[in-house]
Amino acid sequence: MITLFANQKGGVGKSTLAVLFANYLSLVQNKEVVLFDMDNQRSIYNKFQAAQVLENKPLYEVEAAEMEQFATINSIVRENENLVTILDVAGNIENDHLIPVFQGVDLIICPFAYDEFSVGATIDFSEVVRTLNEKAKIIFIPNRIKTNVKYETLESVNKVLSNFGAVTKPIPERIDFQRITTFETPPSIIQVVSPVFDLIFNEFIHKYARSWEKV
Repeated sequence: MITLFANQKGGVGKSTLAVLFANYLSLVQNKEVVLFDMDNQRSIYNKFQAAQVLENKPLYEVEAAEMEQFATINSIVRENENLVTILDVAGNIENDHLIPVFQGVDLIICPFAYDEFSVGATIDFSEVVRTLNEKAKIIFIPNRIKTNVKYETLESVNKVLSNFGAVTKPIPERIDFQRITTFETPPSIIQVVSPVFDLIFNEFIHKYARSWEKV
């Protein structure tokens, strides 16, 4: 199964959530995972390399890759139905190299925030993705949400996004998210993200795996 973390709006925490989700799948669900960092900043790959220098045992492999390599990656990872492949990409929907990526993935996880620019970009992103791939499941994660702020547009935004996919419970903004690595998730963070990731795993990853078994 190929899962894509993306949104054309930057700063919504997609790379952080991609690492957290990979850690969760490996540590909690004991799944075989590979993560391809296709973002220009290579923040996940650099984090992985730093862990290697410290001689930490990796939970999974992280590879730096270009979006142009997706066809090759797709053909290789599809040979192992038990493998969960995670992609982290820059979300510029005007990049033509993203088209085959959007068309070829099974699940799209889209973090966003309840501000005007993030919501607008997320809706535009969703319209493009849905046009290119009608079969992929889309999951929206309200991320970095301030618990002491009342978001006036929350219900209306969730209603609009639900036309494209499922909207999870929000993940609050926390300073300790900066402490995550590709080999460890602090227990305090596991408690925060597990309810959201449990839902994604049970409703999408696990069901997808079962459908493979029936083939």
